[in-house]
Amino acid sequence: MSFTWRAIRRAPAYTPSRPQCRHIADLRPFQAGDCVILRPNKDRSAPPLLARALKPGSQVQTHKGIIPHEDIIGKRVRDVVRTAQTKAGKDGQDYRLHGVKLEEYVRLTRRLVTPLYPQDAQLIVGLLDLHPNVFSLEEADDDGPKLEMLEAGTGHGALTLFLSRAIHAANPSLPRRDSTWDAIGESSAMKSWKSRRRAIIHTIEISPKYSTHAEKIVRGFKNGIYHHNVDFHVGDVGEWVSSALDARENNPFLSHAFLDLPSAESHMKAVTSALRTDGTLIVFNPSITQIMASLAKVKEEGLLLDLDRVIELGVNGGSGGRQWDVRAVKPRASLKAQLSTPSVTSDSDEASSGEDTDVEMPRDVEQELASGQDGASEKDEWKMVCRPKVGEMIVGGGFLGVFKKQRDYT
Repeated sequence: MSFTWRAIRRAPAYTPSRPQCRHIADLRPFQAGDCVILRPNKDRSAPPLLARALKPGSQVQTHKGIIPHEDIIGKRVRDVVRTAQTKAGKDGQDYRLHGVKLEEYVRLTRRLVTPLYPQDAQLIVGLLDLHPNVFSLEEADDDGPKLEMLEAGTGHGALTLFLSRAIHAANPSLPRRDSTWDAIGESSAMKSWKSRRRAIIHTIEISPKYSTHAEKIVRGFKNGIYHHNVDFHVGDVGEWVSSALDARENNPFLSHAFLDLPSAESHMKAVTSALRTDGTLIVFNPSITQIMASLAKVKEEGLLLDLDRVIELGVNGGSGGRQWDVRAVKPRASLKAQLSTPSVTSDSDEASSGEDTDVEMPRDVEQELASGQDGASEKDEWKMVCRPKVGEMIVGGGFLGVFKKQRDYT
């Protein structure tokens, strides 16, 4: 049998990583499983409605009546649907259909815990400065380091989604579903795909209930486009990190980590041991005193972390981004007491002291620390400077402590 040139030209090319357009809303009609935003056609100030996972037989409840999912399936972005006529005989109301943005999805989905606001989640992603390489077939069998991030305190899954979107391009396209897939999609094809991932988010939650709900939230956005970049775990952060390090022969493997849980400072030692050099550890706390407790833990235990900055988040979803001056310093009186006692100091001790022993400080801070007495005990040597940066706008909200991993020269 001979092949003509025309037949060869018509043969489809095999492209295993061919980009998919299923999530470009204006290129196809809404299908079962999609999420849709509905807005009143005439009253644009009214809050939007989220229709999750379109399914024949289900319906959207509005204040002006119901809209069957069958009326939405097959429609396109910006099409209009109408609620059914009320029992009182009043006409229905028109709603315009829109695709779901990630920030809308996070705000409108059912919550068991308070999520991070989208603006704050985007700020955190920006602080991590992620630049994952786009997946290529040449890297498919590469056993080199992967981009692995830890999120301790999954909560609602809001930050999980934003992080997964940021690293999504580093992973190969998902395999197509076939008859071998089981109910949760963990087929041999999926396990093979997971072994080829170049970027992974490990998210840990102490509550099984919250973890299950968060995974449902992540899987529900755009047919689970970002779900398979994430590994969900239930348990204690320190125990998980210790187990993960044992599996990797105690080689640090985390590029970044984010702690959003009570007593975050108690987990910093374990997480730091798994963090790569120059990796970012961000601690989120409701109050500035908790950030100070994290810095105190770093100093007391000699953790290889530098406090890069402290940022105050905004109120009601706004990210003010006001920076705070939070430092551990030694009072002049304590330094004088040390200098009056003969001691031998090595060159390495002087080199490692850095800014912490710098006695030059603003006059108001010096006055605050003037109460230190000569001969202060070891535990009283470190004092905290904590105040807003001068000239920044004033807003309220939680706080982010951004630490960077030092190089270990031992």
